[in-house]
Amino acid sequence: MSRLARHKLWIAAAALVISTGAATADPLITKAQIAEAVPKIEACLLKQSQNNAKAENCIGNIKGACDDAISAGGEAAHATCSDNETAVWDALLNKIWAEMPDALRPKRFADLKRVQKLWLAYRDAKCDFVNDIQSLDMWNLMRSADCRMDETARRAIELREILLSVP
Repeated sequence: MSRLARHKLWIAAAALVISTGAATADPLITKAQIAEAVPKIEACLLKQSQNNAKAENCIGNIKGACDDAISAGGEAAHATCSDNETAVWDALLNKIWAEMPDALRPKRFADLKRVQKLWLAYRDAKCDFVNDIQSLDMWNLMRSADCRMDETARRAIELREILLSVP
């Protein structure tokens, strides 16, 4: 079984545990909720910028609220909270990415596309490494989910800064 297949199996198992648990809140969010959360992240980023604070302060806000609502499900439920926030940062990243072709010169955008492919490979390799799938440890699932959340958020922030720096 491939790493990706095994990871998906863990996610499915985690979702089953969550759905059969006695959690007071459903940690899975919908596409509509993801879309609603993107402007909240953008507002947080703007506020951090206006206050000369770090954009990274916006990472973990969605996960934190989700984690606080969980009463059952353990590490798998918390990994789902990280996955939720990853989905929001990924939606923001894609929104920013869609603006890049018009903002950058064609050569610069081509270079950025190459870098983006390398970043995706790096993120996946790093987070797969964090998730030592040989040990089948639920903590690894949570660490891997947190890794994807952190790396995706940081990349969205980097791309946003690139976009904002274009004259």
